[in-house]
Amino acid sequence: MRADAPSTPDAEEPSVVGVRVRPIWSIVLYALLVASAGVALYVQRAPNVDPTLTRFAPWLFLVFGLGFSIYRVALVAARRYSPFKAFIQIFLAALFFLLLLLPGAAPLAPVRTTDSLLVHSDPRVRAQAAEVLGWRGDISNAKGLIAALNDPDQDVRTAAHQALVKLNHGNDLGSSIEAWGAAFP
Repeated sequence: MRADAPSTPDAEEPSVVGVRVRPIWSIVLYALLVASAGVALYVQRAPNVDPTLTRFAPWLFLVFGLGFSIYRVALVAARRYSPFKAFIQIFLAALFFLLLLLPGAAPLAPVRTTDSLLVHSDPRVRAQAAEVLGWRGDISNAKGLIAALNDPDQDVRTAAHQALVKLNHGNDLGSSIEAWGAAFP
């Protein structure tokens, strides 16, 4: 096109709210859309995430999805993008948003937890469970280990005692159930 040629509406760049839509905005919007989708998926499936953040993540994706949709509609209006492709992309973004709103499936509960194995009929299983609980370092299992100090099997009592010492940062309170009960109320 020559410099002195009159400009036609088709030759103008598309704009949204007075801002010219340029290729860099396409890349930025697409990157933000993909990043927000990734964050939303991660937050909903990651353990120990704040529930407020889990509820907020789909709406963050919606904000970027709307920006992406407005951009695509502006390109279609300027006849610089296929309406069919734009419709499919907007539809997929909306579908993905709706899928993010669905409640996630609850994780499957293990059949037998390690602390429940402390009451297993096999003393070897009880001793192994006590040892594992000590290595985990989770003091929420201390009550089961304290109860295992009264186990009829010596190996179970020893494993439970060693696990309690680990949970108590190496401080040995002996074999007194009362002392361990006071340490882990």
